[in-house]
Amino acid sequence: MEETFDIHSNRHFQEPEREFENALRPLTFGSFNGQEKIVENLNIFVRAARLRGESLDHVL
Repeated sequence: MEETFDIHSNRHFQEPEREFENALRPLTFGSFNGQEKIVENLNIFVRAARLRGESLDHVL
């Protein structure tokens, strides 16, 4: 049996963990602090991949 995991689902967490997880990661590129040029480039990469209908290449 194959189990799938939805990264957008918080049903696996209790309420305190869910609040922590939601606060941990920015939901939009506008929520990132600092490194404006890097965030801008990452946003462009993501939009381009979506337009192509492909997943984003591995980035660090």
